[in-house]
Amino acid sequence: MIAKPSSVDPADGLPVLDVGPWTAEKHDYLRRYIGATKAARARYLPPVGPGEAAFVDLFAGPGRARVRGREEIIDGSPLIAARHGDAPFTHILLCELDPANAAALRQRLAGDGRVRVFEGDCNVEIDRIAAAIPPHGLNLALIDPFGVTPLRFETLAKLARFDRMDMMLHFPTNDLVRNLRRHPERISAFLGTEGWKHRVTGPRDALKLRDVLLEQLLPFGYQKAEIRYEPLLKNTRNAPLYHLVLVAKHGLADSIWRSVIRIEGSGQKRLW
Repeated sequence: MIAKPSSVDPADGLPVLDVGPWTAEKHDYLRRYIGATKAARARYLPPVGPGEAAFVDLFAGPGRARVRGREEIIDGSPLIAARHGDAPFTHILLCELDPANAAALRQRLAGDGRVRVFEGDCNVEIDRIAAAIPPHGLNLALIDPFGVTPLRFETLAKLARFDRMDMMLHFPTNDLVRNLRRHPERISAFLGTEGWKHRVTGPRDALKLRDVLLEQLLPFGYQKAEIRYEPLLKNTRNAPLYHLVLVAKHGLADSIWRSVIRIEGSGQKRLW
């Protein structure tokens, strides 16, 4: 599914996406995680280290978004990453399926030599994207599909092969529930296995699908904590939409993520 631009930003005349208020919360977690990992990232940046650091966004959108119900236009994830100044990313690799969105990204980030925009389906473009990622870098991928259909596990696997690739994943809990009976093949493509069918018998078991995904990533070196805390983002009617999951190969990243999500997008401290 293509995320179509819905209006324009009067500041630059370029398209923006129409998004729900939960998107701002997700972006807040991303922004704070990027900030909290600056010291670790700095060790890979020239002249200290030769590894460099890439930010990868597989569903980048046009770079800006209008929040429904508010007179507010906010930066999307590509601009959040590009505008981060402390231990900045050396590569910003953005994939976008919709041509209008991709053109807006190029204009908004024109002149930034770190940026490459890959126009097309990320499942098709992934080999070109992977070829641009520094193999010895400290890298972060945001994987934010509009549901289960747009992403195949093979695409995740090609990112997971990098030695240091943190992945912040929109785990589409609600959409997975909708597809349980009508389109189980979509879930199998998303998870890279049909083994989930023996563990999930109905909507109440939906979070077991998250465990299946984490287990699928274990062979690539990702750690599976005994207890994982992920923000559950909800719509304006307080109905669950998706979990935001961070997977990493180093315990430090998991520790940083827990500290980041201890503060909710509303600014309230999370209790657990």
